[in-house]
Amino acid sequence: MKIFRKQTGKNKLLKLFKAVTQSEAEDFDTKPLIELILSTAKDWKLNLDNFYITGPYPNDGWKTKKGFVNGLIKKNYKNIHHLLISDSNNLFEVNFENWSHNRTIEVLSDTISLELMIDGEIASNDEIIKLAERFYSAFQFQYGFQFDQSKNFSISEGKIKNGLFSYSEKNNEGYGKWSKYASAIKDGYLRNIYCVNLISEEHLHNEILKDLAEKFGTLNRRQNFYLWKLDNNEVENVKSQLKNSELLVENDEFDSTNAYQFITQEIEKYAPQQAL
Repeated sequence: MKIFRKQTGKNKLLKLFKAVTQSEAEDFDTKPLIELILSTAKDWKLNLDNFYITGPYPNDGWKTKKGFVNGLIKKNYKNIHHLLISDSNNLFEVNFENWSHNRTIEVLSDTISLELMIDGEIASNDEIIKLAERFYSAFQFQYGFQFDQSKNFSISEGKIKNGLFSYSEKNNEGYGKWSKYASAIKDGYLRNIYCVNLISEEHLHNEILKDLAEKFGTLNRRQNFYLWKLDNNEVENVKSQLKNSELLVENDEFDSTNAYQFITQEIEKYAPQQAL
């Protein structure tokens, strides 16, 4: 059990996604990405002390960065299904997921995801965007977004409920649906609209989205992705125009698309109980 401590202030969340087939996921080189995560924490003078991995690694994880790195070296950084890294002061947390390594039935549509949660006092929005640019070299993501949220919410966007000796999370339905259907990004779909959106050329093939990106906010090319920045009012305007659009995975209209049907069939292959 973990004693609940009320948090104040904001965290900045950066979430990046890469749509892959199972073979692409299994070939993904995790080493450059992990090295970049560790160097980022070092640059920000953070003392990481929690390293949890699922895969062919010790179940209890490691208490030191040295032990963590040595464990990875022994396994050549291979077959990491889930990686969680954090510090004891709740300033920095990273959640990496690549579950294709754990699929017993090959699938054609899957996702590798990288989520970073950073204390709002450590990094500015511009620094988070620069961080995303750095991560592109190690991750080649196709979609991402950045937003701020209360420290009372977790990296999975679930609400922490105050308990006497423990905490729990309220299920976030939007997050749950997105975690299943994120691979739709390869066909130009988005989770939702945020103040900071990192989109690909494929997204701009959609004429409706391209028109909105030209009318609202600023759209700039950054390396191999586009940065679409909006203020709060512009976010609400764009959401209003897309409220009945299948383009947003969180909308019910997405459920009638071919992408939804195909991914649902993929889910049924490896986890039929998870299919909606």
